[in-house]
Amino acid sequence: MEAKEVVAAYFEALSKGEMEKAFSNFTPETKWYQPGKNKFSGLKNNLGEIFQMLEGIMTDTSGNMIVKPTGAMLQSGDLVSVPVWFTAKKETKVMDLGGMDLFQVKEGKIVHVWTFSDDQSVDDAFFGN
Repeated sequence: MEAKEVVAAYFEALSKGEMEKAFSNFTPETKWYQPGKNKFSGLKNNLGEIFQMLEGIMTDTSGNMIVKPTGAMLQSGDLVSVPVWFTAKKETKVMDLGGMDLFQVKEGKIVHVWTFSDDQSVDDAFFGN
């Protein structure tokens, strides 16, 4: 499977709420870098830490965080970039923000994820410390 197809399968399963299927595209050692200065920021060193971060985000937003691709996926070798849109609500705060996700795929599995926000200060203010 091409790198772009692996990432597309991840987003397809994510859009259907099929978390187990979505993360079957990752290795147990996948690394995920979450930028910023909020309680979810930093390097996640394995799938367990990634799940812990995502569970925290879903708890923090009462399960309403949505991330979806907004344009063409671009591939260069084993790297795939995807423009994305994030929406979430909590209490009186709303996040409605674009960004970019960058995936590295090796041997048919996602091994590294970097996320970028159009405005990291909005992301940080929304999630806090």
